[in-house]
Amino acid sequence: MLKGQRQNFHHSKLPKPGAVGNIVGLSTVNPRRKCIVVAYPLCDNVRPYSIGIHTCWVRFLDNGSFQRFSGIWFEEA
Repeated sequence: MLKGQRQNFHHSKLPKPGAVGNIVGLSTVNPRRKCIVVAYPLCDNVRPYSIGIHTCWVRFLDNGSFQRFSGIWFEEA
């Protein structure tokens, strides 16, 4: 198993609903944009490819847009 800081083996801790923070580590998202966790999907994939939910839906506070990200990219402020 990998030992990196930003890994996801489907056992990573998801942020709590209502948590405010930033999406960090992705070049497509400005890490200074604040967002809030609003929901989790019902499932991420079908077995045997995925063993649990590891993504969350966030709403950006600057423009109200919704996007889905892996929980490892969310950093609580």
